[in-house]
Amino acid sequence: MKKFVRALLFICLFCLLFIFLSILLAASGNSSEDGMESRITKAYRGEDPDSLDVIFAGNSDMYRGISPVDLYHDTGITSAVAGRPGNTLAEISKDMDDILRYQKPRVLVLETDCMFSDRNPGHKSGSRKEKPSLFGRFKSAVDNADSAITTAINYYFPLIKYHDRWKSLSLSALFSSDHGFYSFRNKGMAYSAKVSPYNGGTSYMEQGSGKKRSLDGKDEACFDEILQKCIDNDIRLVLMTVPSANTWNRGKSEAVKALAVRHGLCYYDYNVDFPDSFDWTLHTTDGGNHLNYAGAVKVTSDFAVKLTHELGMKKSSLTPQQAERWQKDYEAFHEGISPASP
Repeated sequence: MKKFVRALLFICLFCLLFIFLSILLAASGNSSEDGMESRITKAYRGEDPDSLDVIFAGNSDMYRGISPVDLYHDTGITSAVAGRPGNTLAEISKDMDDILRYQKPRVLVLETDCMFSDRNPGHKSGSRKEKPSLFGRFKSAVDNADSAITTAINYYFPLIKYHDRWKSLSLSALFSSDHGFYSFRNKGMAYSAKVSPYNGGTSYMEQGSGKKRSLDGKDEACFDEILQKCIDNDIRLVLMTVPSANTWNRGKSEAVKALAVRHGLCYYDYNVDFPDSFDWTLHTTDGGNHLNYAGAVKVTSDFAVKLTHELGMKKSSLTPQQAERWQKDYEAFHEGISPASP
């Protein structure tokens, strides 16, 4: 019994220490463009109250697929991404309560991949002609590790990613309350310059095309909650699907389209109408699962036009100080990313 109690105490102390160090060593301020951890999902908290006009909500497809600082540069409209790995409609509905404590957005853009949990088979190869061996599939999984896995680890256990940050810690940082805990120049986007091509073209859209899709009862109830919160707070709900050969197909697209028609919502599926010059061999970071930064720029530029021309949004009303901060964040973001970005 004594050994058991000692082991239990050790585990408890280890967990407490791990949590404390995760908070302490997690990258501060603006330094997390290359990854994702828990604070970035709440980047809207780091902005001035009621200064964001658009919130992008969803899973890893969204925080890899939209760049708020580039959207601001193109349109003058402020935004942030509120996404987490494997996000669900139920979690997004809860997140809206927190978002509304800090911001009063005019538009909520909901990424639709979180409405379905299944994936398309064989999306890595883009072909059904040959079935790889078990060893081949294992090697492919290791070589093309889903970036969402790494992202999820960083999200739940930031100490693993930032364990060596102790080298740059100062004593004052331990006691400083003004450290911009939720302030990020990328405004919730996870940056990646890596290129890992998808060579299947648009064939992924036809996988399971004969299967009629729809939201299950629980997800539809959560969607109705999100919609009602938007109505109650005078927020326009817009649906968006970021290119994803890993998960999306015609059946899902048609299901979301029917949902949008039923509720009178705008729906933009970038797997059906790709942004200009979008190229799966250049614009994905992990073989068709998520976009890299070059792909995110394509989607962001196209949505900027839709936001201003089709949805009729005007520039955000900012003070000179706020506008200066956004411009500085845009410049700092582009200075910080690799000049070799595609």
